Amino acid sequence: MPTEPRVTASAAPSALPALAAALLAGAVFAAPATAAPQDEVSVQKKTINGVVADVYSWYDSRGLLRTVALKRQGEGNPGNGGYAVQMTYRPNKNTTVRANDPGGTDGGFGYFVGHEGYRTFTNDDYGTIAGKVFGTTDSPLGRRFPVTGEGKVAKNKKSAAHRFELTYPRYGTRTPIPKDPKSGEFDQNTPIEKAANQKYETPVTITWTFEAGRDFPRIDTAVDLSEVGQPDRVNFDLRGPYGVLDFDNGKNLAVDKVMWGDRYHFETTEAPVVRNTPWTWNVPNAGNRYTALIAGKYEMGLYEPRKFTKSMTVDGYANGRGTTSENYRCEDADWALPCDWEWPYQSLQYSLPYDNDEQPTTGKKIAWGSTNFYGTGDSLQEVFDGTTGDAFVGWPDGEVLRYSVCVVLGITRDDGLTKSAAAPDSALTCAKQQVFD
Repeated sequence: MPTEPRVTASAAPSALPALAAALLAGAVFAAPATAAPQDEVSVQKKTINGVVADVYSWYDSRGLLRTVALKRQGEGNPGNGGYAVQMTYRPNKNTTVRANDPGGTDGGFGYFVGHEGYRTFTNDDYGTIAGKVFGTTDSPLGRRFPVTGEGKVAKNKKSAAHRFELTYPRYGTRTPIPKDPKSGEFDQNTPIEKAANQKYETPVTITWTFEAGRDFPRIDTAVDLSEVGQPDRVNFDLRGPYGVLDFDNGKNLAVDKVMWGDRYHFETTEAPVVRNTPWTWNVPNAGNRYTALIAGKYEMGLYEPRKFTKSMTVDGYANGRGTTSENYRCEDADWALPCDWEWPYQSLQYSLPYDNDEQPTTGKKIAWGSTNFYGTGDSLQEVFDGTTGDAFVGWPDGEVLRYSVCVVLGITRDDGLTKSAAAPDSALTCAKQQVFD
């Protein structure tokens, strides 16, 4: 009897008979009769809140159980699979905290999103190719697209990985348009005619990794640009992993604090968070990139498992970076928080109301983020973030963009759980990258 349950998804489900397609929709595992030992990762097919999922279980660095339920494609599930519908952890041996998919069009967590960069067209319109030329969204949620799934437990059972593959649309020009190396602006206006533009298909691979004795799962994302063919045709940012989980154990609490780290640490300084909440964004960050939301005693966050100076993603421009709310307000809307477009990660900014600067929100969307120049070639080798220029590679060797984040869930602490995990020499641990093949 093999000890390594595995299924291979090498073709699209639509190209296979119905039974094979159903098997490819999610990894097929032999369900263990009991929970895994503390030094192993186990996986079981279960129904979680009415959704058929592969549920991974492991014990973290404190010997406390954690789980992640990854939705399967098909099998009677509504919509598509490819993301987490529930994550759980235990702050102590007697308590389980559940972070559930709240439903709605953006519920669940871990799917891919990328926003197309804005540009000026030959008719002087300003916008995206998707919107202005093709009349569609420039940033569809990755959960809208079917996935193939494949899971693997390591032979020693100490780690497991689950990979989802999908095809994500990306709109661009047929003829490359380079950038001005200083301003980042296009060298020429983009033709408005549909014949001069094209929808490209970009394969995206999302791999979750779980490891016994470690606290947080890891998500590795790869965006394949080979179908685009040439640099300077498309421009977009990287916002996956993306989504919403009710990480406050179903209490529907308002968000009390926003924190993130890029070149500097950002932190709101009054609770709950509203448009006019004061903040600081001027303390240098010696650790990793991170972003976090805190509601009551509960926290959810993301961090990159490498130092900021070696990050795989580059920030966009922000006027507020390197300063505080004492000497900065969003000029676009005259509120205290940085303007929505300045936030380096998609977070609370689009959940807060626009008609009341003093009203909090219970919205808990969280995602990654980057500059929107990915897809650009050698014409743009540096991106200015508002304080400093960063070396930039928008079209990597091999034509595949790759980056990793770790998903933090837990009871917050004074200095922030995610910030602590992203600090140098942190004792909080993330799963190591696993070679899937």
